Amino acid sequence: MSMVTRKSRLGRILDVVGKHAVRSQNGLASLLRREGVDVTQSTLSRDIRHLGLVKVRGCYQVPGMLPAAPPDEDLRRALAQFVIRTGISGNIVMIKTSPGNAHSVGVVLDAAAWPEMLGTVAGDDTIFVLLRDGRFGKRVLTRIRELSA
Repeated sequence: MSMVTRKSRLGRILDVVGKHAVRSQNGLASLLRREGVDVTQSTLSRDIRHLGLVKVRGCYQVPGMLPAAPPDEDLRRALAQFVIRTGISGNIVMIKTSPGNAHSVGVVLDAAAWPEMLGTVAGDDTIFVLLRDGRFGKRVLTRIRELSA
């Protein structure tokens, strides 16, 4: 394998991440090796940090190329179809869904990127939405209920 410059290696990393669903550093290293770039785990880790790659739904992504927030209609459809009931406790909103659908609703909520929410944790039929502050609970709960009606 030939030596490549750092700039070239960074470019190839971006190409690979743009073309493939890369779930791990090992997977990325393997794909790079196929393209003739041999890189150590520590170098790859530094490169990922330097490029600002983030994991979205388990795959590395370039931040500027993240998918846009879903339109309200997509969010409304997911909430209306799967949400059974909701509740709030402090800075956590609980959303109960039909069995097996919490993850799907959690993904759509995370993608909506509401400023009041830090993120979601989804099980089989329950989602916990962590809020930035407990004061946002009623506002978020009202919006979820309106969209799921």
